[in-house]
Amino acid sequence: MTQLLTFEQPLNERMRTFLRFEHLMRRFRHSARGESPWDSHCALSTLIETADLTARVDLKSELMKELKRQVATLDALSASPEVDLAQLERVVQTHRAFVSRLDGHPGQLAGMLKHNEFLNSFKQRAVIPGGTCNFDLPSYHFWLGRPATERQRDLESWARPFAQLTEAIQVVLGLVRQSATPERLVAKAGFFQRNLDPSAPVQLIRISIHTVSSCFPEISAGKHRFSVRFLEPRNLELRPKQTQGDVQFDLAICAL
Repeated sequence: MTQLLTFEQPLNERMRTFLRFEHLMRRFRHSARGESPWDSHCALSTLIETADLTARVDLKSELMKELKRQVATLDALSASPEVDLAQLERVVQTHRAFVSRLDGHPGQLAGMLKHNEFLNSFKQRAVIPGGTCNFDLPSYHFWLGRPATERQRDLESWARPFAQLTEAIQVVLGLVRQSATPERLVAKAGFFQRNLDPSAPVQLIRISIHTVSSCFPEISAGKHRFSVRFLEPRNLELRPKQTQGDVQFDLAICAL
C-alpha cells in the first residue's frame, strides 16, 4: 500500500504563521537529535529562524486569539446531540489551560535569547555566506567540538522558551485538520476548481496524493474559490508543466 503525501494551503495569515512555526520546530527536533556537528549546526540555524519568526509576529497574542476563537466555536457545538460532551469538555479545558499559561508568560517567549551573547554572535555571522567558519566564530567552532550530549542539552535549553507555543500550536492545527473528512476526487486534465462559502471559516485546504504520483499540486486560493493545478516535474532544471492526464487526489476543506 502506497503512502499519501499531503500539501496544505492556509487561507489566512494566522494559519500561515502557525504552519511555518510548526515546520521550523519539526526541523529543529529532527536535527537536535543528531550527534554530528552538522546536525547541531542545522538545529541552531533553525532555532534562530524560529526566534526571528516569533519576533516578527506577535505569535503569542495570535495564538491566544485563535485558542479563544476555537473555544467559542466548540462551546456552540455543545447543543448538538451528536457531540460527545465529555470529549468536547476535555478539549475546551485544554484550550483554556493553554490560554492561561500563555497569558501568564510576560513579554515575548523568545526574549531570553536576545541576552545570549553566544547565540547573538552566531545570528550576526550566519547571515553572511560562510560566515560561521572557525576563524569567524572560534567560540562556535569550540562548541561544535563538544560531546554530542552536551550540545543536545544546550539546544534543548535554548528551545525551552518555545515549548508552550509548540504544544499549543500542535493542538490548534490538529483540531483544524480534523475538522474535515477527505473526499476522493479527480482533476480532469490536471485541473480542479471549487467555490468556497465566504461566510464559512475555512482556514486550510489539504490535498493528498500517493507518493508514487508523477505530479504535484499547485494550490491557489482566495476567499471565494480555490484552484489546483497538477504539475509534472519532468526536469528539475525547467519549470514544471501542467499534466494533461486525469489525477486522482483527496481533498479536505478544513473549517472550524
